[in-house]
Amino acid sequence: MTRAWESTGTRSVLRRAAAAVTSLGLGAAACAFATLATPAAARADDTGPLTPPAAEPGVTMVQANIYTGLSVDRFQADVRTVLAQHPDFITYNEVMFRKDPVLAPAGYGIYRSMTNRFTAETPVAWRADRWTPIDRGTTMISDWRGKPPGRVVEIGRRFANWVTLQGVDGRVVSVVAVHTAPVDRNMPDLIRPSVSRLGALVDSLAPAGPVLVGGDFNVHYTSRRYPRDILAAHALVPSYDALGSYFPTGDHEGATIDYLFKRDDRGDLAATGQRPVELNSDHDAVVADLAWQTDAPVSTRTVTNDPSGDLGTQRVALRSLAQAVRSAPPGGTIELATRSLDAVAVTRPLKRALARGVHVRIVTASKTLTLREARLQRTIAARADAGSWLHRCSGTCLESWRSAGVPPALVLVSDPSGAWQTRAQANRALTWNLVAAPTRVTISTGPDALAEGAGLFDAVS
Repeated sequence: MTRAWESTGTRSVLRRAAAAVTSLGLGAAACAFATLATPAAARADDTGPLTPPAAEPGVTMVQANIYTGLSVDRFQADVRTVLAQHPDFITYNEVMFRKDPVLAPAGYGIYRSMTNRFTAETPVAWRADRWTPIDRGTTMISDWRGKPPGRVVEIGRRFANWVTLQGVDGRVVSVVAVHTAPVDRNMPDLIRPSVSRLGALVDSLAPAGPVLVGGDFNVHYTSRRYPRDILAAHALVPSYDALGSYFPTGDHEGATIDYLFKRDDRGDLAATGQRPVELNSDHDAVVADLAWQTDAPVSTRTVTNDPSGDLGTQRVALRSLAQAVRSAPPGGTIELATRSLDAVAVTRPLKRALARGVHVRIVTASKTLTLREARLQRTIAARADAGSWLHRCSGTCLESWRSAGVPPALVLVSDPSGAWQTRAQANRALTWNLVAAPTRVTISTGPDALAEGAGLFDAVS
């Protein structure tokens, strides 16, 4: 069992920045795809519907080897314990004879190939309110045939089930469930070829986004058999490595044989915690918490105008900036930095924001204040609001503007508590060139972009 993941540490956040999100850090064709189990499909012995807490940031994953010989009651109790962690993803082992509606009750989806007991043993389950499957499959990990003396099944036949999922925020993650063969003196040691095949599968999934692997690997974390070189070759990092600690994962004489691994080429996820959870099974469940290091794709959109089009397409970039200003609530704050401010479509909503009690802070790089900048300055002075001001940027301020990479126009909007909600920036100053020339405006709501935007404004304010 392994619960170590690559950790990137805590990201420093500039003043007033919203909390930055941290993060964790093809073989056989797919067979039957078991989708979300509806309440109608649940039986009297179902574990019941998911009742998660309020939306939480990041990702929680559980690896659970639930001993196949448990009684129904003890098995269902273990599943309830696993679901009580409110995991985004679950990798199960030894559940080839268990029913999907129990493993994935209402609120969860599940996939495994039902070709035979070997493919059905390692399903992947996921929270259906957060994740939608976009691809899936089953890959052979080892195929050594025959029953060693004293064994009742072909323990050398092993398969990994995998699912690629897209989150409601646009992020894509792949999850792989695997259970490698144990050591038996009457057959070859299959750990290295099995992990090599797993690595090839992970290599094929990695371009889409982070790959999370959970499983019982039947090898102790500190033993000589542990295939650290193969795992490293495929950039698979156990949570134990990332978090700098490991623990026994069940009733195996103190051994650590259950693992959660991460392959994350872009550094999107980092581990923030790991823990064992006691089960009736001879294995503990292994739980890892991960946090996002990067903003979600849906947190950013880009608007581009067309100077040769009709009035609407000419003004689309300008309107998007004005809308960001209009979104500021009473008691909130607008911070605006621009090379020059002379577009009435922006100055008018700024005056209205002041009138409804929004703090407005403006930095302009105009050599002399434009007519509309001067009028805004007088409006701010008349309100006698210490939280509002207009400053002209020159000298060392302009040097800071260039060195910090502040865009020609930057707008930040906060709620009354001071938490930043929206960042808008343009490749042109806030003049009528926003209409007359090709202009690109980017609107961002993710915490990383907001934190960076607050730092950019700080550099010139």
